[in-house]
Amino acid sequence: MEEDSLKEEDVEETDKKKKKVRKTRRQRRLKDEVVHNFIPEHTLATEKDLAELLLKDIAIEKLPFISISDAAIRHLEVKSGDVIKIKRKNEIIGDINYYRKVINDE
Repeated sequence: MEEDSLKEEDVEETDKKKKKVRKTRRQRRLKDEVVHNFIPEHTLATEKDLAELLLKDIAIEKLPFISISDAAIRHLEVKSGDVIKIKRKNEIIGDINYYRKVINDE
């Protein structure tokens, strides 16, 4: 009986590993899709980024929106209400950061 329960645990653990591998492969594939010169880098904003916004008197509620299904952020694990940092490169003045609030498609 113990052998049966051990086998079941091994199967469950193997299934979890397979799901994790599938998830990371999907994320990698989606991330590869957005690597392009014309698509700026999209990342999840850190606490430091949000603090900088508050210091500049920018309310998070007033940020422009980005859809949760947007192709540029599909590889990120975001939920509604998160803030996305968009880093655009400018040859003249350097990198510029833009911020967007994630919303559902509904």
